[in-house]
Amino acid sequence: MKNKLTRKGFVSWLRAKHPRTKVGYSLPGFHKECPLGNFLGMKVLVSNAKPLWAKNFIRAVDTVKKNTTTPITAKQALALLGE
Repeated sequence: MKNKLTRKGFVSWLRAKHPRTKVGYSLPGFHKECPLGNFLGMKVLVSNAKPLWAKNFIRAVDTVKKNTTTPITAKQALALLGE
């Protein structure tokens, strides 16, 4: 794990990137390229080990476009977090 899972750390990581930088992909059940997984340096996240804000973020990412792998930019990720 390269980063600790904190909302503040994740938001800082996203803000340090260009708004159009792809930080991950959306697709329910496909955590290999999840923005949070990329932040943590992990390929798979264990769903019951996440805080509520992270679960809500993953749910929001996975519903961007149903049944379609969709790139998520830093700007989109921040918007999904309400930042």
